[in-house]
Amino acid sequence: MPISAELHEELGKRLRQSREALTATIRARTDGDTDDRPAISPNAHMGQNDDAPAGEMLSHNEEHLAEHESNMLHDIDAAIGRLESGGIGVCVVCGCEIPEARLLATPTVQTCVQCQERIEKEQHTGRGPTL
Repeated sequence: MPISAELHEELGKRLRQSREALTATIRARTDGDTDDRPAISPNAHMGQNDDAPAGEMLSHNEEHLAEHESNMLHDIDAAIGRLESGGIGVCVVCGCEIPEARLLATPTVQTCVQCQERIEKEQHTGRGPTL
């Protein structure tokens, strides 16, 4: 069953706001580098008295952050695509309806709670204890 017009509008608004905020964050971080070197290069964070491992650690953290932001942007764009095609609100695994509260909490969600729990159990990525 397709989502309501009100939910469609609200999800669209939230996804667009998230996308704008994320792109602004990415832009601020990349534009903030006054050097000619990209901020991700290991030497970008090295001053005259800095050591290489610290510069490499910062570089690694920024690469990880950039990858995370890129994945988030992809998830937002995919959700916008599902919203426009009428596929949002349907679990991509089992085809069941995703509850409205879950969609509002995480507009990029693609699975129902049961399928998500099963995936996390299989991949051992759940937030529960690991011991």
